[in-house]
Amino acid sequence: MKKLLVSALALALASPSWGASTTATITVTGWSCGSCAAGTRIALKKLDGVEDVKTDFGRKEATVVYDDARVSPARMIQAIEKLGYRAAVRATAAKAGSPDSGQGAAAKAPSSPERVSFFEVPLECGAAEGLGCGSASKPVLKGLGRDVRVADARVNRSGTVLAVVWKDPAQAVSGVPAVAAAFESKGLEAALLQGGAREKALEDFESHHWYGAADVDRLSQREARVIAVRLVSRARPHLDLPPEKLAALTADLTSGIAATLMIDKGEECARDPLEGLTRIASRHLTSTQLAEFRKAAAQGADALPGETR
Repeated sequence: MKKLLVSALALALASPSWGASTTATITVTGWSCGSCAAGTRIALKKLDGVEDVKTDFGRKEATVVYDDARVSPARMIQAIEKLGYRAAVRATAAKAGSPDSGQGAAAKAPSSPERVSFFEVPLECGAAEGLGCGSASKPVLKGLGRDVRVADARVNRSGTVLAVVWKDPAQAVSGVPAVAAAFESKGLEAALLQGGAREKALEDFESHHWYGAADVDRLSQREARVIAVRLVSRARPHLDLPPEKLAALTADLTSGIAATLMIDKGEECARDPLEGLTRIASRHLTSTQLAEFRKAAAQGADALPGETR
């Protein structure tokens, strides 16, 4: 009996702490075929805490059963976005009979939402529709991070809404002028969201991945890819390059633009994203082709009429 009790105690101590078995339905934008859905399923299954994944290419959905003590929907969205897709949680439900089913599940939703203030901000990327500007967001977020009253500051994917999480709920009111002043010092405006607009922002904040100062470079990397593809597509009719060389040129340009956008210049925005591209392009192009590429780049990084943003 003593050995049995010792064994049982050892097993209890060695066993991990398990949370509720929960199901999340995630909508995915960007799948073009069944292989995209399959690749997403494989990536999600690699996450610690994910128990099962089913993907439906037709409905553009992934249904994930997971242990909510070991992995979160936000972590799943990060894994999907690393594959190049966009994702959003449509619904979550605790397994019937689990500690978080019924009313208990609702209590888990946001942690102290009263501590969060939301602001409409102009941090969009001019080169890519629906994408926030990482290089413009970074100095703002780092500045807020130095405020002793702020626990966290994040911007949504499109760069249109800023979330400031305060250490003390009372600061959600008293700290608002400081956020407005921080934007005014950069010639920008930040408008506090209230009522229905705030509720909508809070719902998005809880279900999507928002970007802090440490990870807005991911937005810059996406922006770099959009710009590189645009410039190569613009110059392509005059380059006469096979697909593999166009792909290599695009990849090199993406890396160069991203490196420029991600330069940490303190309180300033990054430099011109097209700076230094001629040097990068010269590795792949003849002098005649390079002249055509310069013409394409001279028209700027933003989309021209008829070009996809």
